[in-house]
This record gives sequence, C-alpha cells and structure tokens, in this order.
Amino acid sequence: MMKQFFRKTMKNIATYVELVLSAFLVFVIAILIIKLVGQCFFDIWHDKLELEYYMEYAMSIAIGVEFVKMLCTHQPGTIIEVLLFATARQMIVEHLNVYETLVGIGAIAALFAIRKFLFCSFDEADHMICRGSQTVAHANLITGAKIPEEKTRILRNIISDKLSEEGKTVAIGACVYYKDCALRVDSMREGMVTRVEVIKNL
Repeated sequence: MMKQFFRKTMKNIATYVELVLSAFLVFVIAILIIKLVGQCFFDIWHDKLELEYYMEYAMSIAIGVEFVKMLCTHQPGTIIEVLLFATARQMIVEHLNVYETLVGIGAIAALFAIRKFLFCSFDEADHMICRGSQTVAHANLITGAKIPEEKTRILRNIISDKLSEEGKTVAIGACVYYKDCALRVDSMREGMVTRVEVIKNL
C-alpha cells in the first residue's frame, strides 16, 4: 500500500510539474509571437522583410505549440504532430539537396502512415468511474463523453439492457461500445451494477 501511495504521489507531482512547464512555455510563445509581429511591422516599414527568417520563426513557434499539447495531453498523436512540424520546418527553411529532400518526404509519408494505420482510436482514451445510479446527462457532464442515450436514463440500466440485447452476460469487465465511447461494468453487488467505467475516445 505504501509503495502504491508513493508511486501515485510521484506521478501526480510529475503531472503538475509538466503543467507548470507547459504554462511557462505558453507564456514564452506568447511573448515571441508579440515580438515577431512587432518586428514584422518594423521590417516592412524599413523594407527589410526577409520571408525565410519569418517562416523559420513561425515554424519554430508552431513546434513549440505542438510540444505544449504533447505535455498536456500525453497522446501518441501529438508526438507524431511534433515530428511532422519539425521535419517540415527543416525541409522548408533549409536549402536541402535532392537526396535530403527525398528523405524528408519519405519521413513525412512514414509518419502519416503510422498515424493512419498503427493507431487505433482507443489507444488515445480517457476513462472515469461513475456510479451506476448516475444519469447519462450527469455522466456526460463529468466525463466529457457523449453517450448517445436519453439523458434521463441510468447507466446501470443502459449497460445491462445493451449487454442483454447483445446476448452477453452482465458481469464485471463486460463492455458495450458506441461510436466515440464505451461503457464497462466496473463493479457489481447482488447482481446489480454499482459502478460503470466510462471510456472516452480522445
């Protein structure tokens, strides 16, 4: 128990450190955007505008934004986006030879293929445990999911009815699936579902 407590505590501390770091990066990015806009007006006024410089600057800011998203969401997709922006930036702002350009194009194609074919939707999922007596409206509110059922229906009734319709046994671990979310029986008491896990597709 003590080991699990410390592990959970350290995980929470690491999450807060990441959020603080993300907030600092957002502040820096905002300052850099203001600086870029001010410098652009100054350079236009004095006829010193260099497009390549601003393209490099803008792409660096875009990479920073994607990096903040990666820190905040912990989604595999954001890692792919950071790599895509970084590769595209290198190809756009640098004067690459033919071989390097082909390698860059291949890398971008591979990243798109990985995102399309190797990610399944529930690889990027969030979940929350709800009481079986909660209504769909309440569950959608606290989890951010969109359970496509009547808002006044109760979770335990929904999951029990759906499992029965599909010919499945109402038991711990049994799931029903919707387009963008799923419901899973988390606990039962005397044959009644007491807690339901709402799994939301991010």
